[in-house]
Formats: sequence, C-alpha cells, structure tokens
Amino acid sequence: MPRLLISLLFAALLAAHSMAQDFVPGFEDIPIMRDLEVVAGSGHVFDSPAGRLVESRTQGNTTRRKVEMFYTETLPALGWQRISAEKYRREKEFLTIITSGEGGDLTVTFRLSPRHP
Repeated sequence: MPRLLISLLFAALLAAHSMAQDFVPGFEDIPIMRDLEVVAGSGHVFDSPAGRLVESRTQGNTTRRKVEMFYTETLPALGWQRISAEKYRREKEFLTIITSGEGGDLTVTFRLSPRHP
C-alpha cells in the first residue's frame, strides 16, 4: 500500500509539473527530459490491428546516463515496467528508448509497439 501511495503522489506531482513540461509527440504521457528538444518532423503514428506504432525523436546536450536515469525514475510512476536498460512494458505495449550520438549531441528515439505474443 505505501508503494501505491508513493506512486500516486509522484504521478500527481508529475501531472502538476507537466503544465510547464512538454511530452514526446505521439505519446500522451511520456515527458520530454529537460535537456531534450523535439526533432521537427520526426514523429510518426500508425494504428494497426495489433496496436499503435509510434516513433518520435528528440535531441539535446545531455548524456546517455542522464537520459536513462530520468526515464528509469519517471516511467514507473506512469505505469511502465522496466524490462531492460532501453525497454519498458505497460499492458500490451512496449516502449523502447534508443540513444545515439556523443554526450554533448545526443539523439533519443522513442518507439512504441504492440506486445508480441
């Protein structure tokens, strides 16, 4: 019960803070880390019989470690379960967060796909 209460409080704080925070295009509840900006024209959303397919990219002056720490701390309060350093699962969807580039010029790609049988 305390874990649920902490998660709910964190989600409420995140929601209150989100008024000034942007979300990854195509994702209604994946916040963009402060040091990242959306890459214009990078968002793609497809609906398929198996579920949604979404991809969007951000870019910024940060490190892989900071990106991993931010999303490792943020996503569980939004219902995402971490299954590896880059992959999360929520219900029937997988979220993959891929980083590329060097520390000062990092591209972060967010991909959502339906859960595989």
